[in-house]
Amino acid sequence: MNNELEGCLPYEIGKLKKAVVFDVGGNKLTGPIPHSFACLEKMDRLNLAVNEFYGPVPEMVCDLPRLTNLSLSHNYFTQVGPQCMKLIKKKTVDVRMNCIRGLPGQRSAADCAAFFSKHRTCPNERSLTYIPCRKGGYSSSSMKSDQQSVAPAAAPITYDALKPHKHKLRF
Repeated sequence: MNNELEGCLPYEIGKLKKAVVFDVGGNKLTGPIPHSFACLEKMDRLNLAVNEFYGPVPEMVCDLPRLTNLSLSHNYFTQVGPQCMKLIKKKTVDVRMNCIRGLPGQRSAADCAAFFSKHRTCPNERSLTYIPCRKGGYSSSSMKSDQQSVAPAAAPITYDALKPHKHKLRF
């Protein structure tokens, strides 16, 4: 916690099968949550708060059988599924100050738009959907669209694609 770590979390974290606490709160980490977190079946407490994580919260993270505390606050997550919603209501999951439309205590639309207007990617982004403990290995998606209980934040409108007009005016 608070170590000034930067970058994206690697999928290899899912190989920490005996871990019961994972705390990287208060750093400069970014990217989506690796789906390999589904392999952390002994995980009791998971703290990803106060970073720059984004995207939907993978439903499989909220399905961890021993999870008693999941802190995702002060990031830029955009969506949670039904299992996560159950845990939010039980106060097991903290998603304050994110970009999840329809939930209280979220960042402003302007703050979310400013964050998402900057291009962000992780190296080997496909590896983030790899689940080493599951047959077949790869997750098709973090959440099926028919399971969404809270809508994602609207995509920000940017003007990055516009180019200045080069025609000269003639009088």
